Amino acid sequence: MSYQQKTIKIILFLISLAVLLVILHFLTRYFSSYYPPIIPYLRYVNLGIDATIAGIGGYYIIRMLKRSILDPILLKRVEKSTARTIELFINILFYSILLLIVLATLGVNLTGAAIGGAVGGIAIGLAAQTVLSNVLSGVMVTGGKTLRPGDPVSLSSWIWGSPIVGETTTVGILFTEVKTTNGNIVKIPNSAFLGNTVFTKLESDNSLIYSFLVSINADVPAEQVLEKASAYIKDNLSKRKASFEAYFSAKAGGTNQFTIILHFMELNSFNTLMDIINKSFDKAYWEIKQQGLQQQK
Repeated sequence: MSYQQKTIKIILFLISLAVLLVILHFLTRYFSSYYPPIIPYLRYVNLGIDATIAGIGGYYIIRMLKRSILDPILLKRVEKSTARTIELFINILFYSILLLIVLATLGVNLTGAAIGGAVGGIAIGLAAQTVLSNVLSGVMVTGGKTLRPGDPVSLSSWIWGSPIVGETTTVGILFTEVKTTNGNIVKIPNSAFLGNTVFTKLESDNSLIYSFLVSINADVPAEQVLEKASAYIKDNLSKRKASFEAYFSAKAGGTNQFTIILHFMELNSFNTLMDIINKSFDKAYWEIKQQGLQQQK
């Protein structure tokens, strides 16, 4: 069913409600002419009819809007579990508006309720600021399909120090779960993705890719360390589905910094590959260091 047909369906439903309302008001006036004692209460009867029609009509209109428009859009743009959570908030919003409409139809003065609701809304908003921030971030992360279950990622933040490397398992409305290369599950608030966290997908064209820095004391020549470490890494990676690139990046104070770009196929081999690279640089450093000490003697 096209959107045009869905719109026509909703319009016809509204027209049917209007016709039904007119008929019911006519019947109450007709009945009151034969039963006069009901005349003083006729206004309240009509208000009750109006509120009932508004409530039933609003309920079915909300259902039609959700089934015809909201549900298809949500399921296309976000994960199913997240879509259901967003749907809950939409239900709260729509049915709250419907309740106000029914109360207004009954003749209830909503001025006091509006003032109380505004004050209460401010208090709730301040109390739930973190939750709302996570919800909004979750909608943006899932809606933009920034992260999906199964994505290998690296998460860096000053909050937890060392980068978190792993596979995304769940992208929820409040938290995203990542199974790290150590096997544990980490829950990260979605607000972190739009604030103090830098996340990088490890996927490249034909492999996973991860870059990092290795720091070595600058009391030995950087070129020699890079040459020896690269040879050791190459030997160790020759039997593994992995490759690397190594560069001397900078001298920072008393350390030499080397950039390593690691290409590999499986995330579960990440810790082993990191161990090989770090041990290779450490071995190269101490060998050159020992050679220098022996030459001084």
